[in-house]
Amino acid sequence: MYYASFGIFAVILHLIINQEILRKGGATSKDSPYYKYRLFIIAILIFYIADILWGFLEESKIFIAAYIDTVLFFSMMAVSVLLWTIFVAAFLGRKNVGTTIMLVAGWGIFGFVILLLIINVFNPVIFMFTEEMEYIPGSGRHFLLGAQLILYLAISLYSLFVSRTVPGSAKIRYRVIGLSGAVMALFIVLQVRDAFAPFYTIGCLIANCLVHVFVEEYEKERLVRISKQVTENKTTFSQIAESLASHYDVIYYVNLQNDKYVGYTSKNIYGDLKIEESGDDFFIAVRQDAPQIVHPQDCEMIEDALDKDVILTALEDRKYYVLEYRLIVETKVQYTRLTIRKTSEGSHLIICVENIDDEVKREREIAQAINTEKEMARRDELTGVKNKNAFTELELSIQKNIDNGVDYLPFAFVVCDINYLKHVNDTEGHKAGDELIKNSAKLLCDIFSHSPVFRIGGDEFAIFLSGNDFAIKEQLMDKLQSQVLLNQQRKDGPVIAAGISEFNIGSDHSATAVFERADSQMYENKRILKQQQ
Repeated sequence: MYYASFGIFAVILHLIINQEILRKGGATSKDSPYYKYRLFIIAILIFYIADILWGFLEESKIFIAAYIDTVLFFSMMAVSVLLWTIFVAAFLGRKNVGTTIMLVAGWGIFGFVILLLIINVFNPVIFMFTEEMEYIPGSGRHFLLGAQLILYLAISLYSLFVSRTVPGSAKIRYRVIGLSGAVMALFIVLQVRDAFAPFYTIGCLIANCLVHVFVEEYEKERLVRISKQVTENKTTFSQIAESLASHYDVIYYVNLQNDKYVGYTSKNIYGDLKIEESGDDFFIAVRQDAPQIVHPQDCEMIEDALDKDVILTALEDRKYYVLEYRLIVETKVQYTRLTIRKTSEGSHLIICVENIDDEVKREREIAQAINTEKEMARRDELTGVKNKNAFTELELSIQKNIDNGVDYLPFAFVVCDINYLKHVNDTEGHKAGDELIKNSAKLLCDIFSHSPVFRIGGDEFAIFLSGNDFAIKEQLMDKLQSQVLLNQQRKDGPVIAAGISEFNIGSDHSATAVFERADSQMYENKRILKQQQ
């Protein structure tokens, strides 16, 4: 009972000073020193309990229970040594030869103890009980404790050595780790000298108190600071995302290390479609979701353009990468723009999606207005046919092809002039003259129904013949001349002089030359019509 009282005291004090790490330490990262120290604390707690039981069972003279408890005692001693080694290696944070040797030694001692305990079943090398239930330490116990003594001393010296290069308050914590190892080494020496005294338990308790006061409390403060910083970062990011969301409908935050993503949606632009707001691989999600929501004609383009390598290559020489495509939302087409940027440190992508239906609509209205305005600028206000500006543009386009050596399509110019327009204006007034011009334009449009008609002067018209009208140009000219002669005989309807000339590949080097030949023919026809009057 006297022996067990030390263990009971150690358990009570152990639970008091380590209550928080036992309750909350499991929630930390498994790679953190705080988590590894919690495992050590649990192992020590089990060791204390085994030590308490040994005090009772040794007096109760129950052989099997006492033997099992003694095995548990030495096993948890080995486990605690291993976990202490792992904790110190994680706390020091050094990945070098010294740390590696320390970890290998910790595992080596653990394996050595387990091996001795197995051998002890057949050949008592660590301990034995006599028939009178008297506990007798074996010679192997000295090897076991001696190996631990050497390891604790080595850890202590290594921690003190590392502390020389650590600045500020961290130096104290590193030295406390070294001091804790020295305390354990001291009490192991005492335990070797007296096998029946609880020196190992006392050493663990003192070392635990030192770490709790000088190391664990600091670690808790550090974790609180980290947690606060993470919260502040989340708040900052939420504020940024909220600001971006005022301009965009969806924002994706993609981790370039593992392709995981988080989506922030400010407006339900997808209707009833279910799109994940977070996932393990953004680029796989794109390939899976694109066929469901992207317009079929844009789907392949989006799948190719939203490839990780394509994006990173595109962002090498520009700040952002933009795609415009169409979605199918509730059977309706929606125009969408996607803008991709890298974060400042280059570890994440920020992908912003916005609905640009209104923008596309405005652009189309502007383009339509511009086209309408341009078209009006090319139209003759009186007759509705194309005007001199339009004919000039046509001539320039034809000339450009001729100058560039392009074998231009077969074409011909028809040049027309209204007879008697001045007489009508002088005798019947300009209103009657305007009617004559409009009737002349209508007659030309009716005959040359598949060719553009241009009013290039007060009483002058030009017609550009190509395609089918060029193929039947003689018939069309005959039809015009027949109608003109009929009008002249009846003295009802416009009388129009006309000449025609076609482009000769090889001999003609300008559109103007073709026009001038047609113009000469028109004057010849005008002379003939006057003679027939």
